[in-house]
Amino acid sequence: MTQDELDSKALEAIRESRVKLYIFKPSGRKMWIVVGKHGRYLVLPDAEYCTCNDFFFRVMSGEKPSCYHILAVKKAVKEETYSIVEREDTSYKKMLEDLLKEGDRTR
Repeated sequence: MTQDELDSKALEAIRESRVKLYIFKPSGRKMWIVVGKHGRYLVLPDAEYCTCNDFFFRVMSGEKPSCYHILAVKKAVKEETYSIVEREDTSYKKMLEDLLKEGDRTR
């Protein structure tokens, strides 16, 4: 996949409101999620990390510079075009566990 194709998919995710910032209250913890083709992916934009298979198999091996989920979060932040979802702190751990289980099922 070319850089233009990655950029195009990132913009599509933004346009379709699939980039979400979860904010947990009252702690203020934040979690970036991008809804992709095969599930929801946790993205750590500052660490350049994503839980998708493309990241695990192609980005980590150096085959690709990034996955479109990371690019989508970065572009959404820059353009301030993402959905904010507020949750209670009590749901943070379960949500994180569910996301990691989803990732395990797709690998």
